[in-house]
Amino acid sequence: MFGRRGRFKDLIERQLSIYMADHRGLFARMAEAKSAYEGAGADEAEELFGDYMDLVEEAEEELLSLRDTYAEGMAARDRRSYEAEFYRAAEKRLPSLAARRQYRRATDPDTYA
Repeated sequence: MFGRRGRFKDLIERQLSIYMADHRGLFARMAEAKSAYEGAGADEAEELFGDYMDLVEEAEEELLSLRDTYAEGMAARDRRSYEAEFYRAAEKRLPSLAARRQYRRATDPDTYA
């Protein structure tokens, strides 16, 4: 019926565009933190990676808040579909979210399987 395009694709793309525009400062800080981590020596790398992941977590929390606020009024089946599409699209546009999920899975595989 909707094919591979995704039922909520247009809506989600607009939401992500607005989110990214509204959070330019956060993304700039994330880029700086990532650059600092990548350029750090072994003695600083762990702490700088933690700083970077803190910013990624902040971005993720705000993004998921946006998603959840919109999804509150949806029927359960639509909500599940919307949430899954939303997170897939967010990870494509914001690869740091995928990196955070992979990091959480590596550090606690039982919880984030």
